[in-house]
Amino acid sequence: MPSLITLPIRLPLEITYRAAKLGLGVVRTVAGILDRDGAERAHAAEGGGSDAPWPSEERFVAEPVAVEEVEHVEARVAFDAPSEEELAPAHVDSEPALAYEAGPADDVGAEVHVDPPWDGYDRMRAADIVDRLRAADEATRAVVRLYEAQGKARSSVLAATA
Repeated sequence: MPSLITLPIRLPLEITYRAAKLGLGVVRTVAGILDRDGAERAHAAEGGGSDAPWPSEERFVAEPVAVEEVEHVEARVAFDAPSEEELAPAHVDSEPALAYEAGPADDVGAEVHVDPPWDGYDRMRAADIVDRLRAADEATRAVVRLYEAQGKARSSVLAATA
C-alpha cells in the first residue's frame, strides 16, 4: 500500500533518471565519434590514411548496453489507530432535523406565461388548429406547442407542432 501512495512521486523521478542516463550515453557516444573523426582527419592531413572507405565498419560496431536495476525503497508510514473517543461522535440528536423545506407556495422559481398564438385560438377546434399549423412557420409552431402544453394539451395539436 505505501508503494501505491508514493508511486506518483517515484514514477516521474524514475523516468527522468532513466532519460537523463540515456541522454548522457548518447552524448558520450557522439562525442567519441567526433573525437575519432577529428583524429582521422589529423592523421589524413599528415599524409597517413587508410584505403578503407570512411567510416570504417569495424570501428562503429554497436555494443550492448547493460541496464541497471534501480533499487526501490518502500517508505513505511505509521498510522496511529484512532481511540474510541475519536470514533464516537460527541453528540447525537434523537430526531432528524429538516435541512430544507419547500413547496409550491414557498418555491421561488421562474414562471412562463404564454399568450394565445393568435386571436380566437381558444375558440378553435383541434382540427382547425392542425390545418393552420401546416402552413405556419417554425416560430408559430413553437408558440402553439408552449401554449397548448400549458393549457388543454391536446395530443393532435402537440403532434402537429413537432
